Amino acid sequence: MKDYFDWYEMSNIKRVRFAKMKLVGPARKFWHAVTSNLEQIRQPPIGQWEVMKDRLKEKYLSSFHRTHLVDQMLGLRQSSSCVSDYINASKELIQRCELVEDPILHHSPI
Repeated sequence: MKDYFDWYEMSNIKRVRFAKMKLVGPARKFWHAVTSNLEQIRQPPIGQWEVMKDRLKEKYLSSFHRTHLVDQMLGLRQSSSCVSDYINASKELIQRCELVEDPILHHSPI
C-alpha cells in the first residue's frame, strides 16, 4: 500500500479512507467498531495512516507472530545459499519485524 500511496501522492486522510475501503470481513467490522467508539466518546476520527496501521497491527499482528519472526531472523543462517540470498532474506525479516538496521553495520568504505 505504501507504494500505491506514494505513487498517487495521497494525503493521510485519503490513505485512511482508501485503506478502510479495502478492509473486508472481520477487519472491516473491527474498524467500524473503532470508528463508532471514537464517535461515542466524541473523539475525532482517525485521520493518520500510521495511527490506523498501528491499530490494525495491534489487533491482527499477535505478539506470538512477531516473536516467531524475530526467532526466524535470529536463526537465519547462510548455509549453502549465496550471500545475496542470505542478505535478501535477512532484510525481508528485518522489515517484517519492523526492526531498525544498524547503519554502522551497513556502511560502505569511502
